Amino acid sequence: MKSIYKCPRCGRYVEEEYHCGIKAKLILDGYRRERLSKLLSGILRHFPWEVGLIPNTEGWIDIDDLVNAIKTKWRNKEFYKWLKKEHVIALALLDPKGRFEINGNRIRARYGHSIPVEIAYTEDTNVKILYHGTSSKNVNSILSSGIKSMRRLWVHLTTSKDDACINARRHGGKPLLLIIDADCLRSKGIKVYRASKIIYLTKYIPVECIKGIEECR
Repeated sequence: MKSIYKCPRCGRYVEEEYHCGIKAKLILDGYRRERLSKLLSGILRHFPWEVGLIPNTEGWIDIDDLVNAIKTKWRNKEFYKWLKKEHVIALALLDPKGRFEINGNRIRARYGHSIPVEIAYTEDTNVKILYHGTSSKNVNSILSSGIKSMRRLWVHLTTSKDDACINARRHGGKPLLLIIDADCLRSKGIKVYRASKIIYLTKYIPVECIKGIEECR
């Protein structure tokens, strides 16, 4: 991942070493950014109790509590001695997939949860084509019974082929891209929700709404 900098002139967090015509201050190098991003995703989506945190019903956690919990209770806490509130905020604001949301001094994952949360997503009625990444080893099951949310609360879709293929490669086997007809879902009473700039959610995708399969390249 790219490093994160802070512009001393305008105060913005940026991914460029120079901003407003001057050299920006390094806040988070790419390696630490990637490590922290994965950890925040895990805590906010799946295992907050592992650092002694309990999100509210909408998934929110106090940022100060989160930073303190990582530095004192996480099993690899020694690595995160450098962690400050600013790092969490900068990472959340610049996340390329919009995984995180900040409200005041609180943070939550926008989507991807396996823990029970109640987030009021906005229903989408415009998007036509969406993509879902999977492995060749899952195709027979999907073409038999559709795409289910499995251990997560929602089926995750995207408008980005690249993003879908990145997810597909995590499953092993040959990475495949499933092409989903969003209007087909709506015609069956299955609502589509927008979770971020490129991520969409639905509860289930029946076989007949899968309009094609491509190999990821």
